[in-house]
Amino acid sequence: MKKLDHYTPFLIKETGETVLYNNYTNGLYGEDKTPWSKEGEFIEHSPTLKKSNKPVWLRILLGHACNYDCSYCMQKDIGNPNERAKISTLDTFLQNIETLDLSEVQKIDLWGGETLLYWKTIMPIIEKLDDSHFQWYIPTNGVPLRPKHVEFFSKLKAKVGIGLSHDGPGHEELRGKEFLWNEKTIETIKMIEAADNISMSFNVVLSNTNYDLFEINKFFMDYITTNGMNPNNFGITYELGRAHWDPKNILSASFEHVIHGDNLEDFNKILRHYIEKCRRQQFLGEQHGLLKNSMFHYGMGVLEYARTLKEQSLPNLVTKCGVDDAQVLTIDMGGNIRTCPHVDNSDLAGHILHLDEVELTGLDLDRYDTHCGKCPVFRLCKSTCPLKVPNNIFHANCRAEKVHYKAIQQAAFKILFNSEVEEINENS
Repeated sequence: MKKLDHYTPFLIKETGETVLYNNYTNGLYGEDKTPWSKEGEFIEHSPTLKKSNKPVWLRILLGHACNYDCSYCMQKDIGNPNERAKISTLDTFLQNIETLDLSEVQKIDLWGGETLLYWKTIMPIIEKLDDSHFQWYIPTNGVPLRPKHVEFFSKLKAKVGIGLSHDGPGHEELRGKEFLWNEKTIETIKMIEAADNISMSFNVVLSNTNYDLFEINKFFMDYITTNGMNPNNFGITYELGRAHWDPKNILSASFEHVIHGDNLEDFNKILRHYIEKCRRQQFLGEQHGLLKNSMFHYGMGVLEYARTLKEQSLPNLVTKCGVDDAQVLTIDMGGNIRTCPHVDNSDLAGHILHLDEVELTGLDLDRYDTHCGKCPVFRLCKSTCPLKVPNNIFHANCRAEKVHYKAIQQAAFKILFNSEVEEINENS
């Protein structure tokens, strides 16, 4: 990847001044290119197809079995809905994992399918690896989540983050039967809230029929408060629904769930209004009843992105999922290195016992040079999903990503400059 020394101009409306944003350094500059803030230490971290045996983020794919058939899920046709017995390769897997140096690991994810269908395999893995210096992450659709899981997690040394996938008001249309109001589910979530080492967020996919952030927030706020829980103990993590396709079937391309057409402009208005309400709630003390969320409060939301701009940090050029980061490792229960945990066995890239021979497949890492290099939100979207897809799929996802991340970027600018800021000669 080549360095593109590109500056995008933005107008600070309050003062009429122009500020330049450099996509490569993630820095802000005056019109004469004098740094707006003290330049941080710039450490290049470029994409690589190699893997290290000293991961900072380890993702373990248990399998693709799932009790749901979500309409937008990439892996919905891979697995089956039944809870699984202990995976036969577990003992070998636990031996293989010993070849890794986990002294620097910060996070270990356990992935399905539906993760909790693999409970008999999860427990031995956690018991072997549990340590206080990292966090476990457990994504679940929530249906099989029960007190026994919380009781087990609450006794661990590590902190545990549970991401409960639910689409709020769009759940039944997009995912399946509602379950949150079941007595046992309410009891379990209250147990999570009470546990010192467990946190939980509601993970929402924003789709072409379910993108009203205020309605989604209201759904979860009503659920939390009606059941006597504290809104400060929960958050919402948003993910954009994407166009996708099956590489084995060229006619399988689906644009049904990616936000597009007139809905994209409607989403843009809602998103900017929502982020502004978050800002006013955060800094002005106004009460808008908004839960903490990944658009504004955490992840690479507005607050964190504003910090990186002020410090001129974030030189990392690798993708969001980290597939092209040597210290992000995805393995399955056979010890195979996976390019992506959400696709079938066609993307196997090597074996944990031979990391020096790993060769990632099915990626398109040339987009920075061919499409993304001059885009002012590249540092946020990181060329979206890195899997190789037809151009029409990529561009449909790109249009939604631009709306999403430009709203975050310009809201971060507003915090830094105390003024509305707009891109000059925007060409998107």
